[in-house]
Amino acid sequence: MTSDAILAELRALPGAPDRLRERVRTLPEPQPRFAWTLPRLDVRRSLLVLAPAVVALGVGAAALHGVLAGGPKTSPQPLALNAEQHGAHAAGGWSTATGTTPSFAPALKADHARAVALPPSATRLNKYNAWLRVRVADDGLAKVTTRAMQIARGYGGYVASVDMNTPGKRGTASLVLRIPVTKVEDAVLRLGKLGEVTAQRVRIQDLQRQANILQRTILKLRVTIAGLERKLAAGSLSPEERLRLQYQLDEAKRTLAQNTKSRATTVHEGTLATVSMTFFTPQPAAATPHHEGRLGRTASSAGEFLVRELAWLLYALIVVAPIALLAAAAVVAVRGARRRSDARLLEGA
Repeated sequence: MTSDAILAELRALPGAPDRLRERVRTLPEPQPRFAWTLPRLDVRRSLLVLAPAVVALGVGAAALHGVLAGGPKTSPQPLALNAEQHGAHAAGGWSTATGTTPSFAPALKADHARAVALPPSATRLNKYNAWLRVRVADDGLAKVTTRAMQIARGYGGYVASVDMNTPGKRGTASLVLRIPVTKVEDAVLRLGKLGEVTAQRVRIQDLQRQANILQRTILKLRVTIAGLERKLAAGSLSPEERLRLQYQLDEAKRTLAQNTKSRATTVHEGTLATVSMTFFTPQPAAATPHHEGRLGRTASSAGEFLVRELAWLLYALIVVAPIALLAAAAVVAVRGARRRSDARLLEGA
């Protein structure tokens, strides 16, 4: 059957009754149905527009950052210690009576690189402490360390400790020497000639007063002990008196032993001086930093900022990619459901 024949049959059908027409006219207008649909985006056109814009924005931000950060800079000069002064502070010092550690003397000038030995007193006991920091040649560390030990023994002293560390061609050696006070002045001068003295410290403390006080205490205790022994030798003492005197005698002997030992230690400290030596090899000169011009600083800052932008973009892609995949799957599911709904409506019509 042709379309013309179908139209002719439809026109030949009787029309609707007038009552039905009136009822249809009296029906209210239907409420509009809300149908939410996803906006249709042209992905290719969006990428063609957004990609150049993002690239231009990133490059522009990097260039602006480079211009702002690459301007003239005035960096303050650091208060750096040279190798000699750093070693002097790191080697430690001798404690004073108050428990503090005094600072070391500054490094000596190169043209006056020699040890200065302060003479101890010839009539009084002195606690003599000296510290020297000496620079030696690259291959002479072991030689000068051995020579310093020989000098100490040659003056009648001894080596208290040795610590030599030579990683590769360079290194350090720390020695603690005990030398008689009467010969320490000559010993320090000879030790200073083993290399170039870069720092020195000498501390002399008088011990004569302390030794005199201990000597007077020892004499008094001996007199007290002799008197107690005479009283105990008498036969007319009661048991209580004998016990009391015996206790006093024991305490006096114990105190005498302690003071005798303290005086011997004091005399020993005033007889032997302590000389601490630190030998070190020169460190290689530090490379002079290259100062870039303003254009170089600008390009470097812009490049660093651009690399950071790329890192941020990569991080954003890693974070956003799963979310974008879920959103795309949701869009495909909604469109598929809508197409199936439209197909069912057409089939039922």
